[in-house]
Amino acid sequence: MQSSAYPAGSAAGSRMSILRSSAERLKPWSDWIVLIITAAALYPMFGRSSDMGPFYSAAGRCILRGEALLTCLPPYPYQPALAVLFIPLAFLPAILQRLVWYVICVGCLVVVVRLTEAIAERLYPGATTRGQNLFWLRTIMLITCGKHMLDVVTYASHDPLSLAIIMFATWALFVGREAVGGFWFGVAAAVRASPLIYLPYLIVKRRWLVCLAFVAALLAVSLIPDMIGALRGGHTGHLTDWLRQVVGPALFPGTSSKLVFWDIWNGVNLYNQSLRGVINRFATGPLFGLSPTAILLAVDGVFAAVVAVLLLTSPRRREYVAIDTAVLLIAMLALSPMTSRYHYIFVLPPVILATAATIADPRMRKLGTYVLAVSFLLRAGTSNDLAGQRITDFAYTYGFMPLGAITLYIAFAAMLWVWRPPGIAALESEDESEVIRPRWMRSRILPD
Repeated sequence: MQSSAYPAGSAAGSRMSILRSSAERLKPWSDWIVLIITAAALYPMFGRSSDMGPFYSAAGRCILRGEALLTCLPPYPYQPALAVLFIPLAFLPAILQRLVWYVICVGCLVVVVRLTEAIAERLYPGATTRGQNLFWLRTIMLITCGKHMLDVVTYASHDPLSLAIIMFATWALFVGREAVGGFWFGVAAAVRASPLIYLPYLIVKRRWLVCLAFVAALLAVSLIPDMIGALRGGHTGHLTDWLRQVVGPALFPGTSSKLVFWDIWNGVNLYNQSLRGVINRFATGPLFGLSPTAILLAVDGVFAAVVAVLLLTSPRRREYVAIDTAVLLIAMLALSPMTSRYHYIFVLPPVILATAATIADPRMRKLGTYVLAVSFLLRAGTSNDLAGQRITDFAYTYGFMPLGAITLYIAFAAMLWVWRPPGIAALESEDESEVIRPRWMRSRILPD
């Protein structure tokens, strides 16, 4: 009887050994396995609130048919160049179209996270490689930005695509590829208006090659719909139509338009979480002798001054473009005429950078913890199913979401003015030593 137990024991040990070896082989792929399983689980939620994929594809078909966009699809407020990107999807069956767009959206979010993590590691060495830092970085990211990820999935919007292009451009500038960075910034501005905020920033920083590539890419990509219209004998005024009918009225608060989405942008809309949305909810008439338009201009002006101070005091070294991008992404949300909940996926890179600084830099730990906690409570902690509808509506009414995003500026101000990122500080000290120390001293061994 005893001898028969040995084969059973050895078989069990063999199975355990196989399981352990299989787990070891799968460990390098664990992140991708978790990602694929999570993405598959979330797929039924894709486009549940508002499926934007077919909407973008419909705009692409309008361009192919040679029709004016705002005549063919009146609710379409975006640049014509964005519709061109969806022309290939327009030929696919609806089921396959939805699947492909979902894969693109998830892939863009992965690209955004990985590029921002790579930047964070260079700014804060060890932020993603030392001990359990990467685990905590991603855990905090998911807790504080998980709601924004779910929002962008349920709306199936093009925000992940736009954000991925911006982060490609940021990474290119971060590593010194100025022409490539300018090109991608131009592409981002051609498919989404808010990245145009980068052009004055680049001019102030005197990055002329980046500016040239930016403008060239912006014009080239923006004119593609008109080129398609000319080749097919259709409408050729897509860009001028958008500038005249959408951009013109949006630039001047207090103007009116017959566009179907105009009241959503300028009316008392609970879900417009930009500064304009907050002012529209509170200043429905004159306050303290000021018109709603004057109040909005004053609020936007104060915020723009804060942004300008942060960017003007940011050193011109290429590595600081990462922090500058974090500042500008939040400014895009605050200053936009219309910022919906799903647009807040743009706080993902700023949150990752602030989290990396908090984890890897002991000087930033206390301040960073407070800033991240307050930012989370304002952006997501007070507007979810757990908080309840009454608290959520209160948070939306009083603009907690933009305030939560702007709160992150405290961390970036500390990173720029007080505690410079260790990765940049090391490079700056090396540069200073090279400037101060003559070349003959570096090439010779001095006698004792």
